[in-house]
Amino acid sequence: MAGRAYRENGDKKAAEFIRNELKKNNVKLLGDNGFQTVGISINNILNAELKLNNQSDSLKLGEDFLVTGFSPTSEIEIRNVKPFVFNDKEHISEVKTKKSKDKVLLFNMGDLTFYDIMHFVMSLAKENINPKLVIVQNYDKIEYLIGSSVSSFPVLQLKGRPFKKKIDYLNLSIESTFDSDYESQNVWAVVEGTKYKDSCFVFVSHYDHLGKVGNIYFPGANDNASGVSVLLDLAGYYAKNPAEYSVVFIFVTGEEIGLLGSSFAAMNPLVDLTKIKFLFNLDMCGTGSTGVAVINGKKEKRAGELLQKINSENNWFSKVVLGEESCNSDHCPFVKRGVPAHFLFTYGCEYNEYHTIYDNGKELFFTKHIDFCNLLKEFVGRYR
Repeated sequence: MAGRAYRENGDKKAAEFIRNELKKNNVKLLGDNGFQTVGISINNILNAELKLNNQSDSLKLGEDFLVTGFSPTSEIEIRNVKPFVFNDKEHISEVKTKKSKDKVLLFNMGDLTFYDIMHFVMSLAKENINPKLVIVQNYDKIEYLIGSSVSSFPVLQLKGRPFKKKIDYLNLSIESTFDSDYESQNVWAVVEGTKYKDSCFVFVSHYDHLGKVGNIYFPGANDNASGVSVLLDLAGYYAKNPAEYSVVFIFVTGEEIGLLGSSFAAMNPLVDLTKIKFLFNLDMCGTGSTGVAVINGKKEKRAGELLQKINSENNWFSKVVLGEESCNSDHCPFVKRGVPAHFLFTYGCEYNEYHTIYDNGKELFFTKHIDFCNLLKEFVGRYR
């Protein structure tokens, strides 16, 4: 298995699966038989091995350690490792005042989140501050970050706190390959309306995930096979029960490397953006015991309040929470082009895996899948 990224044609296999499911349900394909070519850049980690101290065997990739997707091919051997250590946001800027070039930097998560650290680490390369190695330690779990570029230094993620003890020896080997001209694809389809074919509701979900690293892969069940499953179910439903307005489905690539597929779709739309009545971006929809979050809900308040009203009439979810505006997912490129949109995700304590090898669906029960689909169907039927 290679997942749904850019090794072993993972994205292409996923897109072909989606297209075939749409064809089975007699949903009309747009573009080039459903496809819209999207050019991307990608850095693939082909292999990574790590040894610490006197371990005869390497640590387990994906379980004990990961390297970030923008790490370059590297062979690093260090004896008597003495890193600069950073534990909180208050002192993180000291990296730039210390002589960090060719040093080992160690960041401990806690007050610092993984994305705080990654944002800061990426700024180091831009300012030509190039440490020998960046290490991030996290007690709970390690999350993979895919890369669309290559850094000048590797970033190693460790589960637990190995550096609580003295590390006399570190050996890290990384093999990566960069492709600046990879062709991926969005998938477009439509069910034409019975009255207003030229106006439409749009549903967007990204189908890409993190793919394969070394010999492990990231299944991406909740992120975002769950959203894709909602779109496919809605497409099948509307193929048999067309709405008054057309309903468009866009399965986008490249979300994990910077919303590339949705950005391309918004700049090169296969439907008239001015004719979109409302757009929903669905990502991570496999839970729901606690409720539904509506990003952009306060900005597009009329639509958000209709979602709340429909839910209160049917008691599908314990709550539908209207959130602030945020440019954090595939709705954002469309919002920037003037399209009214919400980003919806379900949440609940029954499932917490994110960007790990354990987001495999074994315990993802799609708690509120049918109710979530019904909420969206009701909205399409009532929003004017």
